[in-house]
Amino acid sequence: MKRWLLWFLLAPQLFVLQGALETIAWPPCDVAVLLCLFLALFAKPRALPGLLLGAAMGRALIDEASLPVQILVIGIPVAVLVPLRSLLFGQRWAWQVAAAALCALAVPRLSGLCGLWFDQPSAAATVDAWRVGWSCVLAPPLLWLLRRLPPLRAFVEVSP
Repeated sequence: MKRWLLWFLLAPQLFVLQGALETIAWPPCDVAVLLCLFLALFAKPRALPGLLLGAAMGRALIDEASLPVQILVIGIPVAVLVPLRSLLFGQRWAWQVAAAALCALAVPRLSGLCGLWFDQPSAAATVDAWRVGWSCVLAPPLLWLLRRLPPLRAFVEVSP
């Protein structure tokens, strides 16, 4: 119970931290992409709905689109990547970079598409090549860090 409370308290803060770091010229890395990758590649399957809800709540705080739109924006890339979790198990870093590129391109596109569909425009609906590149470079080390820090450490699935 404590890990869930900690997750729902800290997940929105990750998005606020992203904005604060970008104002001091930290390389832009999208937290939604990192959380998509964590959910798809490392999270326990039973914990996915709750983790997805926490991530979507955090993204809804910084974006104009509502919570259901954010669930779709984060959940669709996760749903695409989860079946591929065990396919390329031995190539972790290359797989994470490729998945980060996919998510960094998909999240803004889905945000714009769902925003049009539900008439809730999103400020994060443009694909920025700089952000995609930095997400690919920073995703593997940041995922390594997220897997070892609370609260996400409690949700990591034991690898086969």
